[in-house]
Amino acid sequence: MTHSGEHPAHGGDLAYATRRFGTPTGGWQDLSTGISPWAYPVGEVPAQVWRQLPVDQSGLIRSAAAYYGADPAHILPVPGSQFALARLPALLESASVALPRPGYEEHARHWLAGGHTPIFYRGLAELREAAEAGRVCHAVVINPNNPTGERVAARELLALSQSLPGILLVDEAFADLWPSLSVAAAVSSNPRLYVLRSVGKFFGLAGVRLGFLLGSGSAVAKLHSGMDPWAVNTPALWVGERALADRHWQISQRQRISEAAQALSQLLANCVPESVECANSGLFVTLQGDRPYLQALFTKLGHGGIFSRWCYSAANTEPAWLRLGLPEDKGRRLTEVLCD
Repeated sequence: MTHSGEHPAHGGDLAYATRRFGTPTGGWQDLSTGISPWAYPVGEVPAQVWRQLPVDQSGLIRSAAAYYGADPAHILPVPGSQFALARLPALLESASVALPRPGYEEHARHWLAGGHTPIFYRGLAELREAAEAGRVCHAVVINPNNPTGERVAARELLALSQSLPGILLVDEAFADLWPSLSVAAAVSSNPRLYVLRSVGKFFGLAGVRLGFLLGSGSAVAKLHSGMDPWAVNTPALWVGERALADRHWQISQRQRISEAAQALSQLLANCVPESVECANSGLFVTLQGDRPYLQALFTKLGHGGIFSRWCYSAANTEPAWLRLGLPEDKGRRLTEVLCD
């Protein structure tokens, strides 16, 4: 997608929202990111955590291995999954790469910067056809997709990886609600399979900048060798180890998010016209379809103090979408604006 200079490239830019709509009474309700409004309860961080250099990652890696079901030897902690996403394409020989459209735009930006030739696809059927026809070398799948919410079964992804001569990169940033979707456990037996994971979305810990690249291929070692010392900070190691190991909280979080997403989906479905589809993606709900309506809704929400994520495409050929994250007030404020 092409972004004009007046639009932020990502959600969460409340400075842009204020420039565009002014300062709302009662402050902003930011529904633009897809980050859980309920963060893992960190509690008091021991004083020594702030003093120690992050030399020992073993505790975090053990927790991550148990949580993702992967071999500890094939898990690389990184300072946010964006870090690995941005650097992985440059570690691979330039070739054709299949990229989802619509999809998280940072993938396309960095594969292009790495000298690769993009081939865009809409949905798994198009991707599978391109792979079987030999038109692509590498492929990126966002599972679930951001922003469409499309989910692909793990068995289908593993079959797809066998039809590609290059790598399959699966971005599982929003997969925590559906552990069965993950192909993380399969990276040990497939060196051309790579998985991105994040603790920012489901755990509500975007600020700690912690993620993982999982894989047994050479790209993981190359990325690791090129990282600066102490790239993942000590508080991130400490918090991540505990969050990934806390099964009781994870079960409660899945229940809370599922209930909130269903309520948000129902609220929106009751308010939008038939020309708009409503896709429940767990941590966000995406409206797709009627471009003028969605653009007007984005503006109405903004004037009501609710910042959402509008598809800032300059080309009318692209599907229009508006994404809203989960409100922690059970949709009270959203209902007031929609019904106004």
